[in-house]
Amino acid sequence: MTAIDRREMLRILAGGAAVATAGLALIPVAAEAAPLLVSKSHPATPEVPVEEAVWVRRRRCRVCWWRHGRRICRWRRC
Repeated sequence: MTAIDRREMLRILAGGAAVATAGLALIPVAAEAAPLLVSKSHPATPEVPVEEAVWVRRRRCRVCWWRHGRRICRWRRC
C-alpha cells in the first residue's frame, strides 16, 4: 500500500469538490406549483365529511413497588 502525501490528498479533495459542484449545478431548479383554481359556486369543503380527531393526553407518573425484596420504580400511565 502506498503512502499518500499532502499534495496528493489536496488534489483528491479539490477534484471531489469540483465534481460535487458540477453535480449540484446540473440539478434542475425545483418546479413551482400551479395555482389552485377553485370555483366560486361550490364551497371549498371536502365531499366526504371528516370528523375531527380527539386527542387524549395520557399522563405518566412514576410508580414504585416491591418485587422479590427489591424496590422497582418505573413510569406508568396514571
